[in-house]
Amino acid sequence: MDTRILIVDDDPLICRQLEDLYTSQQYLVSSAGNASEALRLLGEYDFSLAVVDLRIPGTDGIGLTREIREHWPDLDVIMITGYASIKGAVEAIKQGASDYITKPFQKEEILLATEKVLEKRRLLDEINYLRNQLSNRYSFANIVSRNRVMHDIFETIEVLAQNDATVLITGESGTGKELVARAIHYQGKRKSGRFVAINCAAFPDTLLESELFGYERGAFTGAVHDRVGKIELSTGGTLFLDEIESITLNMQLKLLRVLEEREVERLGGNRKVKVNMRVIAATNVELTELVADGRMREDFFYRINVVPVKIPPLRDRIEDIPLLVCEFLRNSEMARERGITRVSNKALSELMGFSWPGNVRELGNVLERAILRTTGPVIREVDLPGAGKRKDLESLRRTYDYEVPLKEYLRRAEKDYLNHVLRKNRGSINLSAKHALVDAATLHRKMKLHGLAREDFRGRGRSEPDQALVG
Repeated sequence: MDTRILIVDDDPLICRQLEDLYTSQQYLVSSAGNASEALRLLGEYDFSLAVVDLRIPGTDGIGLTREIREHWPDLDVIMITGYASIKGAVEAIKQGASDYITKPFQKEEILLATEKVLEKRRLLDEINYLRNQLSNRYSFANIVSRNRVMHDIFETIEVLAQNDATVLITGESGTGKELVARAIHYQGKRKSGRFVAINCAAFPDTLLESELFGYERGAFTGAVHDRVGKIELSTGGTLFLDEIESITLNMQLKLLRVLEEREVERLGGNRKVKVNMRVIAATNVELTELVADGRMREDFFYRINVVPVKIPPLRDRIEDIPLLVCEFLRNSEMARERGITRVSNKALSELMGFSWPGNVRELGNVLERAILRTTGPVIREVDLPGAGKRKDLESLRRTYDYEVPLKEYLRRAEKDYLNHVLRKNRGSINLSAKHALVDAATLHRKMKLHGLAREDFRGRGRSEPDQALVG
């Protein structure tokens, strides 16, 4: 793609000199003598850089820069002026100018500043492109992750989607249990049927029964017409029972009968209706403790716990936060309306240093608040809840640097990962390769690439014997 530069200056001589300079460097150039003409050109062409004089007719260069940042947030601005004003320089940078040059300037000076700004833009564009590619690579059914445990869950979802096995999803509040349930439904053979979700904790026992089973007219006071229950509605599709731990023993028995017989009888009725649905339950508590305490029937527990899927908390997959942030901003209507496309490195570091007791849901709430307070295209400040404990960033074992090229970022991450695994296994090649899901030869090759020697890790971590070595 050709690089087009916009020059905005009311001095024809300056415009001509800059046009000749940039044209000699194979840039495409357009010139405007005032702000109105500049805005018209900006609406017609895609520019990579605007070189704006501080004093132009119609408005000053700072005002034009403000409009450019508002409507074309990815366009960089270099401010030029014949008045060496520190106040003007500070204000220009504050309004979004990338650089500030005073007249008279040398050709080498303006070219150096131009190349510096354009190179930075090229790197940012490349990083954004690679981040998008990375996000697509690590996404599955609207769930994004580069965490190994989550990828195991993705594989489990693919298997579960092809059968009707009952699933119990466990995980802390806010980890995305319903999102996983929907992925199982919409990736499978029942995707043409309804996905019927009900939060069992939202209803007292009597109301929950009518919600699930439905009722006939006259079954109770206020039942003026027949109503189909959630179980019948889910026939041909999936019934998602969230917070299953809140169901009483009496309701557990009634649900158990439905799950075993695949028949439902509405309240006030005497006719049984055949049902054919897939059942997915979810909970954020340890159900075996409820069984031990007598608060959950053992037969009901085993009936819903056919295939358990445990979602890890966000604090155990901190590496997913950049992907989750990108996904949230991409799907947020408010972020799109405000032109907010990314977060600063400082804000991202703060997000990755937080313990997230509310998990992904809490992260979404923090980002939503940040969007409301952000005026430019970049979120620079995040308001983290005071109740949560921040992790020591050093405990994350590595510094996340998002200004380096992706290849360098992945190289550092791979070396850090191998350091951790080898330290944990005291240099055992077999155990480390098994942990990393690679063969021993691949592990040897990568260790050599990163300058790692197994002798450096002996005597650290846990003691495990090495059964064989592959050179």
